[in-house]
Amino acid sequence: MSETTENTTTIHRMKSLLKDELKLDPDVVLADDEALIGGDHDLDSLDVLLIISSVEKEFGIKIANEKIGKDVFQDLSTLAAFIDDCVAS
Repeated sequence: MSETTENTTTIHRMKSLLKDELKLDPDVVLADDEALIGGDHDLDSLDVLLIISSVEKEFGIKIANEKIGKDVFQDLSTLAAFIDDCVAS
């Protein structure tokens, strides 16, 4: 699977995960460059912890606390790229 296809698949899975975990309407459109902190769905610290836990379960990875920051949660694309890097490690 190519890196672009892998990232697109990860973004699609992340959109579904976010809709489920944040209890968003299934028809809500989330853009790939959707800001996660400070955006329309402004994640707070509890949301971030919930998303991290869900990502770890969904993708079968363990994310070290020191790797999580605003740069990772900048938008869906950066989060998906981070996840892909963790999966590849």
